[in-house]
Amino acid sequence: MIAHQPKEYFGIVGNNQEIVNVIYEGLASKIHSKIITSLNVIAQPNTALGAIAYLMDYPSELHKNNLEYIYRNCPQKSLYIVSNQISIPMLHHALRLRVRDVFKIPLDIKTIDKLALELSQTTKIDCIEQPFLPPCSILSTQALITHPLEALFTIIEENFVAPPSLLDVSRSMFLSPSRISHLFKDLCGIGYCQYILCRRLEESEYLLSLQNAIITNISFQLGFSNPSHFCRNFKEHLGLTPTACINNEKGIELSCLYQRYLKLRMELFVVSSAKQSKLSRLASR
Repeated sequence: MIAHQPKEYFGIVGNNQEIVNVIYEGLASKIHSKIITSLNVIAQPNTALGAIAYLMDYPSELHKNNLEYIYRNCPQKSLYIVSNQISIPMLHHALRLRVRDVFKIPLDIKTIDKLALELSQTTKIDCIEQPFLPPCSILSTQALITHPLEALFTIIEENFVAPPSLLDVSRSMFLSPSRISHLFKDLCGIGYCQYILCRRLEESEYLLSLQNAIITNISFQLGFSNPSHFCRNFKEHLGLTPTACINNEKGIELSCLYQRYLKLRMELFVVSSAKQSKLSRLASR
């Protein structure tokens, strides 16, 4: 007699039961999903768990520990994070744990369709067959590695406080400033100057978390013309003031621009890791 393997399912786990229920109801019609009531279930052998969605309200030490527990016990399972808030520290931690993707609550139809299509291709989880989806605007790692502007991201990373103008960049890349501008917007979905602004805001989020942070010093340190300019942009794109950030107040509401930037940064982190791995392999030969 042939033993049939149980169908795999998409495990949904989180501490906030209300969020868990909402996400489950949104996914269940397209993805064979189950709510996991305890992390102990994840560690059990011979489960039909195909992939995991970890849900959180806001990043915290508890969620960090739970994610590490999941990674230790299910290193081969695709892990996704669904959160009310996305931050650079979270994305860094997600990459270390090889999280496949990070989604922001609420999940829209396009995101659910994209997830269902991905799970149907990478796991044995039953998903409703999806119609053909046009190429996603989110970049693939290979597309970034081979793109003519790939080297520009390294230049920006090293000089975002006092970035080179497009004219300066054009001289070293043998492309016109307008051509570089168009390529950058097509590749990233945001403009060159917008990327620079968001990179400074990302760095400010880290600097504001340090002890004895002084807003005036940080604004000039990051190349803003004055503290008011810095505070205005910080409030516009993160939804709260730098002072509120220092005081660890909740209420972050990321702008669409900053959300797109964070997604792009996560892709760039993956590219950086891929390049580093390749260099390590070459060096070991």
